[in-house]
Amino acid sequence: MKKVILVLSLILTSLLSCSEPDDNPYEDSVCNQMTTVDNEKYKSTQSVGFSIENVRIIGDCLEVKIASTGCSGDTWKVDLVDAGRVSETAIEQRDLKMLLHNEELCEALFQKTFTFDLRPIRTTKKVVLLNLELWEDQIRYEY
Repeated sequence: MKKVILVLSLILTSLLSCSEPDDNPYEDSVCNQMTTVDNEKYKSTQSVGFSIENVRIIGDCLEVKIASTGCSGDTWKVDLVDAGRVSETAIEQRDLKMLLHNEELCEALFQKTFTFDLRPIRTTKKVVLLNLELWEDQIRYEY
């Protein structure tokens, strides 16, 4: 009986000591969400139903404040999608779009701020200019 308990203990210990491979290299992110790099999604994404009120970079996070109609904004879901290509200019550039999922039927105007981790869109340079649809100015991201 002691041998069975010992064998079971060893098996249990070995199972608990195994770990899954790290599939998310950005799990330490302090941003709300990750930037998605997907050319097909970029092409099919429409930046409609909201306006961008403010944009700023905080570390590796792009902070975007949007305004849209709704009941509270609590159910809004957003995606930041990169086109998956780099424009080779004096300073490399990337194109981005936001997608807002808003099923709230109220007409009140709300503003919410979201943050997106920009590390997935870094280039080999230490700076990239971001062209965010609906935002007039380029955004300089240095890392």
